[in-house]
Amino acid sequence: MKQLKLGFNEINLLGDYDAAEVIDEGKFKHKTMHHSWSDTLSDDGKKIIYHEYTYDTDSYMDFENWIHINKKGLDKAAFKWFCMYLKAVERKDRLEKFKRLLNDVKIPFEEGDWQTIDREREDNEKKQQDTKKKPKSYKDIN
Repeated sequence: MKQLKLGFNEINLLGDYDAAEVIDEGKFKHKTMHHSWSDTLSDDGKKIIYHEYTYDTDSYMDFENWIHINKKGLDKAAFKWFCMYLKAVERKDRLEKFKRLLNDVKIPFEEGDWQTIDREREDNEKKQQDTKKKPKSYKDIN
């Protein structure tokens, strides 16, 4: 059998971005709470994007917050500088501190957020739990 060769070196893994950096990512697991997160900074050539993504597996919810910064008038080192700053700030208040910094140095930005609920996954899991509770036949009851 011939080995399939994948040309990963030929593929731009950044997609449509000139630069991308993971600021922080991880998972949190406790007795009743499970969630994961990924915070990234990317540069699409026209704007720098800071994106916080949190997936709450217990509540089947996705939370996204983002900041778009127009690169016009920014130094070429702005991406690296923002990256270093964001990595130095604790996650719990990183978004607010970054917005405060941008306001303090008078860098205009747009912000947004998004929240979704994975109803399909929630419904499927409930159906699975219901079928486990119900007996399959009259014989199973006796």
